[in-house]
Amino acid sequence: MKFTISKLLYFFLFLNFSFLISCLSSVKDPKDEFVYVQNIQGKTEEELELNAKRKILENGLGEFVQGTSQVINGKLKETIVNSSVEGFVLEYSKIGPTRKSASGLLEIDAKGKVNQKAVQDALKERYKDLGKPKFLVFIEERIFGKQNIREKVGITENEIIRVFSDFDFLDKKQFYRVLFKEGKKDLGTFSENSFEDKILSLASESDAQILLVGQTEVTDLGRIEDTGLHSYQSVLRFKIFDVNTARIIAADNSSGVSPHINPNTGIQESIKRSVEKAYPKIKEQISDKWKPGNLIRIKIEGLSYDDYIDKDVQGIIRTIQGVNRVSETSGSDPNKGIVLEIEALYNGGALYQKLRERKEDFGLEFSGKEIKSTYIHLFFKK
Repeated sequence: MKFTISKLLYFFLFLNFSFLISCLSSVKDPKDEFVYVQNIQGKTEEELELNAKRKILENGLGEFVQGTSQVINGKLKETIVNSSVEGFVLEYSKIGPTRKSASGLLEIDAKGKVNQKAVQDALKERYKDLGKPKFLVFIEERIFGKQNIREKVGITENEIIRVFSDFDFLDKKQFYRVLFKEGKKDLGTFSENSFEDKILSLASESDAQILLVGQTEVTDLGRIEDTGLHSYQSVLRFKIFDVNTARIIAADNSSGVSPHINPNTGIQESIKRSVEKAYPKIKEQISDKWKPGNLIRIKIEGLSYDDYIDKDVQGIIRTIQGVNRVSETSGSDPNKGIVLEIEALYNGGALYQKLRERKEDFGLEFSGKEIKSTYIHLFFKK
């Protein structure tokens, strides 16, 4: 009897285990779920399918696009939606027969799965086209109490350029030529804060999007007992600024220690370790707090407010690839002109070039009275 009960108990457990496995295997990844759309209209069957796929993409992307790439603007999403036939919608099918709507157009219901991998790849490719963030580095090095010359590339800066391969780095020599004209300014006359302010102000006139200002201090901790080695420690203290907003998006200390018989090698190894230790923290902070973009003001002169509206100047600028936001900051006062605030993935010079490429869309001749990194003054000819 005990043997029979044991067999039944084992059989019952086996059934439960099999049932659990079956349940788990039937759970679907939300990404694999179909997106259903209704009452899609069009003039032909081909147009119906294209419109349905566009709607499936619009409904299915949701927060995925926002979370996948920082390169988000109306034009980018529109490009993806308009290219929906090229692998962005999988397992598409029409639900039920084609109907005729009250307006005389054809109408269908449909379903499909959004190929998020293909969308993600498209976003990455578009980001490559727009370029990597531009990074400007100013690191003061003090090795055994002796300060390196700031305008020369030090060990820390070389290590940062090597480790931070995600970014494009700008040459800082041109900034020093402006900041310290012909050597008339003494580096020691600047306090830490005033130096940061000067560099940040100068960086805002350049292509730089991220500014790292800091100090590396290397010390000899002394000889390691019973060896010929000395222990060298480097401490990297830094702040990272969003050049566009002057906001600090990261600040931290990072240290590295390297025992070595050769002081030069020990110094380099300790700095290398401090930079590598800082890298993941810096990258995480930039990813969380920095979004690519420059604020550029456009002043429009010679164009009435009615023509500005009729020609849809604001709408045309918004559709330029890499423009994330366009807002009007002035009213219709003709004495002040029309002023727009643009958030774009490049500086004013690049934006002006793109405006010239789209001049036929405006239907009016215009020229640039003043072109700066953060300011464009346009004059429209009547």
